[in-house]
Amino acid sequence: MEKYPDNHRPNKQTTFADIAERAGVCKATVSLALHNNSRIPEKTRKRIKEIAHEMGYHLNPLVAANMAQIRRSKEWKGSSPTIGFLSTFYDEKRKDKRVEWHIQSRFLKGAERRATELGFDFDFLEFDLSAYSNERIQQVLISRNVSGLILGPLRFSNAKLNLDWSKFAVSSVGFPDSIGNIPSVFYDNFRCMQDVLDYLTHRGYRRIGFITDSENELRGGHLWNAGLLEYQNREIVPENRVPILRVPKPELLFAQSDFESMHSWYLQNQPDVIIAFRSKILAYFQSLNYKVPKDFGYMVLNWSSRTDGCSGYRQCHEEIAEVAVNIVSERLYNNDRGELTKPRTTLLRGDFIEGFTIK
Repeated sequence: MEKYPDNHRPNKQTTFADIAERAGVCKATVSLALHNNSRIPEKTRKRIKEIAHEMGYHLNPLVAANMAQIRRSKEWKGSSPTIGFLSTFYDEKRKDKRVEWHIQSRFLKGAERRATELGFDFDFLEFDLSAYSNERIQQVLISRNVSGLILGPLRFSNAKLNLDWSKFAVSSVGFPDSIGNIPSVFYDNFRCMQDVLDYLTHRGYRRIGFITDSENELRGGHLWNAGLLEYQNREIVPENRVPILRVPKPELLFAQSDFESMHSWYLQNQPDVIIAFRSKILAYFQSLNYKVPKDFGYMVLNWSSRTDGCSGYRQCHEEIAEVAVNIVSERLYNNDRGELTKPRTTLLRGDFIEGFTIK
């Protein structure tokens, strides 16, 4: 039988037994460490992973996925784990308790649909951060047997939520910088804005105005403004650059004085199209007898069935939540919980809906 020369001998596949011998532990410990099981101390897990890497060990992805399914099935003992959707849009002072925000309902719909498709139980949990401490929220989540957790957009973008994320396979919807490095999914605000500007420019608009507010900018990581300013600098001649109107609102509400400042901004800058987040701004201008799209065009950045027939950019809310569930599902099967070592965000873009407000 032909033998290989020593320097051409095929590499022997490194096994758990080889790694265990080098590390001075049993094979079961190696298996648990390489699958990131929290029963093995983090320091030991790190050392075993380093040894495995040095020895050239690689997980077979198909075998690993199959074994993960078997392990999870045993761990869950025939019952499906629960993925929870945590909302802070809840007000103890209101009679109906819940603060209506229709966008959240679309996130919720997408999350529940995808979790059910993947065979998980699903739970919707609402908290008023002014009434519930972090410790109490943690207790409720544990008592409801929540293993996977999706954090919806916080009611106030500067709110703090300090939970022990190590208990959950967690992801978030939005840019919640105040809660640590958990994987997030949201709109690609910068590219969305540039898509809108390209669309309006091709429709013949030259003086494009943008009305925004502090709360939406915080929620969007200031990327709406960034997208518009970059586009102005690159594509719009200086004499047609309309300054952004940013209303300093702590909530998603406007007072009469805010609407009046919008009218003053319009008279001073004469945009031929206005971009905004809601149709209420258009309703105000219509109350002053402006005709759309005759006097100016109007485009909503967050189109929905509630934006009164406006032309708009439809953000993919359901799809965003579905991706968040996919991330949680993967983390559950990999026994990957808590924060990441570095931030990670998945961004999605939307599409245009024609309405009566654009020529």
